[in-house]
Amino acid sequence: MKRALAVVMTAILAAGMSISAFASEDLADKKIALLLPGSIDDQGWNATNNAGALAAEEELGVKIDVVESVPAEEYESTFTEYAEKGYDLIMAAGSQWDESATIVAENYPDTIFCAINGQISDFPNQIPVFPKEYEGAFLAGIIAGYTTENGQFAVTGGQSNDPMVKLMDTYEAMATEIAAERGIEDPAATRAFVDSWTDVSATKDLLASMIDNGADTVFCYSNEGTSGAIQAAEEKGVKFVGFSADKNGESDCVVGSVSMDWAAVYPTIVENILNGNWTGRTDIGVKEGVFEVIPTDQMSEECVAAVDEAIEAINNGEIDFEQYFKAAE
Repeated sequence: MKRALAVVMTAILAAGMSISAFASEDLADKKIALLLPGSIDDQGWNATNNAGALAAEEELGVKIDVVESVPAEEYESTFTEYAEKGYDLIMAAGSQWDESATIVAENYPDTIFCAINGQISDFPNQIPVFPKEYEGAFLAGIIAGYTTENGQFAVTGGQSNDPMVKLMDTYEAMATEIAAERGIEDPAATRAFVDSWTDVSATKDLLASMIDNGADTVFCYSNEGTSGAIQAAEEKGVKFVGFSADKNGESDCVVGSVSMDWAAVYPTIVENILNGNWTGRTDIGVKEGVFEVIPTDQMSEECVAAVDEAIEAINNGEIDFEQYFKAAE
């Protein structure tokens, strides 16, 4: 902790400035970029972040240059490229941008670096915004618990990282808890990772195998790969709970979705960062409007009521999410 504080103070002194130096009354004059690891047509993470950028443009009158499909090996160089061009705010969608943002931020103190889903803030111009995905997963788990018939859940995602593990821990805990409350014996979740956010075929094959092993309810947090998971669920005759984006229209097997509504919160993110209201890491979740539950008529009235009750409890700060994180045991 002392070392981190020393790094921050050194950076401030070296730059000869304070956080308030970033404040701006005229946001329209600011140069803003959003870097994405995938395509805006991925029907998932990148598409929802792009929707957020469009909403910020409309609401705030700013212009956000969106750069799609930046490969991992070019994260640092792309940050550097836009910092060299004098951009005031460079946003990047995904926790995988954290390390590169840390490296580049030290060298460009006049540019703000914001990793959406990031957690590292070693410098005053490094302001990550972390969506509490486990809150959304909590709601998805409730839907799954009311959906399953045999209490067996297939859980998968693009790649494993700390936020992913925590949200899956929370989802599985709620899904099995609700199933048990409904009288289903020995509910259990099986988890696996595809090691790809975009491979539709590999995701489909993995989920098909998990369904063949008994799962009747599927959860997948990925980008393009999610379509493969839905295809597997549809072909095998089981149910799917959407996450990160609205998947209800893709197949009748989707019982409901918990979507990240970045269009609702990006204007707030951009405005607060550029006006100097937010410093360091900022966590946002259900209370800030990040997650939207989109039901279908396959969700029972009891399920919908349980979700509404959970949202109210989250908003009131009544849930200790740490209890669901297996790493905390």
